[in-house]
Amino acid sequence: MRKIKLTKGKSLALGKLPEGCRLCMEGKKSVLFMTGKCRQECFYCTISRKRWQKSGSWINEQPIKKDSDLVREAELSDSRGAGITGGEPFLVPNKTAHYIKILKENFGNNFHIHLYTSGIGVSEKQLEKIYSAGLDEIRIHKNPELVKTALKFGWDAGMEVPAMPKDFAALKRTVDFLENAGAKFLNINELEFSERNVEPLQRLGFFQVLGSMTAVKGSGKTAEKVLEYAEKNAKSLNLHFCTAALKMDCQLRNRLRRRARNTRKEFEAVTEDGFLLKGVIFGKNLDEIRSELMRNNVPEKMFFMSEEKNRIETSVAVAKKLSGMLKGRFKCAIVEEYPTAEPWDFELTPLNY
Repeated sequence: MRKIKLTKGKSLALGKLPEGCRLCMEGKKSVLFMTGKCRQECFYCTISRKRWQKSGSWINEQPIKKDSDLVREAELSDSRGAGITGGEPFLVPNKTAHYIKILKENFGNNFHIHLYTSGIGVSEKQLEKIYSAGLDEIRIHKNPELVKTALKFGWDAGMEVPAMPKDFAALKRTVDFLENAGAKFLNINELEFSERNVEPLQRLGFFQVLGSMTAVKGSGKTAEKVLEYAEKNAKSLNLHFCTAALKMDCQLRNRLRRRARNTRKEFEAVTEDGFLLKGVIFGKNLDEIRSELMRNNVPEKMFFMSEEKNRIETSVAVAKKLSGMLKGRFKCAIVEEYPTAEPWDFELTPLNY
């Protein structure tokens, strides 16, 4: 008899993890957001207001204006695959197929691509288009019957749904349906609060798990019950309970680390959480700060002039060394920077002010 196991991401799995989940857990997947447009109005949707019902595309935090943006971000993130999401990718099938082809052409057939869809309004013809483009795995959210159609293409096909507190009966029926259909997997996500869904979730009486930034109380217990049911009743269906903690503490952190290692300047260090650690010296007259660095024999490769942020970036050691000398003239600090296409300071620690 198969047993529920704790994954290295501290999620729960029964059977084999889908390849998309395995690579995500290791931070090896870029997130390809095709469009914010969607036919559904799911009250629990976590898409941000910035992207909801907007027509733009992003890979990770990089807006895609041209094909090279897509390829470049996947390279910088040292990705081994991509997860396509939205919105509804099948509302832009031509663009979705095009991006799949671009990724496969640039990174090879082993570059694993999976796609999320509600499955509502998706035709077999559209599935054929995406299959022909090279999609490896499909995850259907709301249309179980579409799983049967997807299986005809030889895909790794299954469903991905949130665990609603006290919704064990519905999830149990989903397990039975997918087991009988010969589906490859059922991914169960821990329900999460976000900026856009917090009000509808609270109106329904949902509460946050103590100690978690996003997890909804009761969702995890429901998911665990479903896995226990499947352990006894499903012979071939693979299940994965993806926790809110896995997404934040494992998937995102590992992806950031990979990108940070590829983009770091010589004077920057990569933290355990995947941030870029550096020293910064603020001032409107960057040339004057540069002169101070040169007078103190700091090599040019050990600092960077950021006119956009009105600062010079350097190593933590250099900033500490000069902080006393520059006090009263320039502000020095230590910064942990989020290493994305649009970087921002996650934490700033003053040194001389």
